[in-house]
Amino acid sequence: MLSKAQWIAIVLIGSSLGMAGGALVSYQMLKAPLQRLSMTTPVFVLDRAKLIQALPPNATAEQMTSAVADWKKLSTKLSAAGYLVIDATAVIAAPDDVYVRPDGK
Repeated sequence: MLSKAQWIAIVLIGSSLGMAGGALVSYQMLKAPLQRLSMTTPVFVLDRAKLIQALPPNATAEQMTSAVADWKKLSTKLSAAGYLVIDATAVIAAPDDVYVRPDGK
């Protein structure tokens, strides 16, 4: 017959092995999705059509040049931060939240 101390030791060892096994299984299950996520390039889509539409109808050449320069600066900044920046005319389909538009929508 096992003593009380032996039962406690068996329970503690079993619990430790169970936790270690659970942690290993969780790690293995998350390993593939995390690797896939780290390989995904973050993308932003610049919508030049919205940029043009956001300009007032009587925009001067200076205003248009300034707006284009601001967008080029933004795309350079995003690229330097590690993002792939593409023009909306090259996009067939994309989630709405990856679009960068002048009105923020």
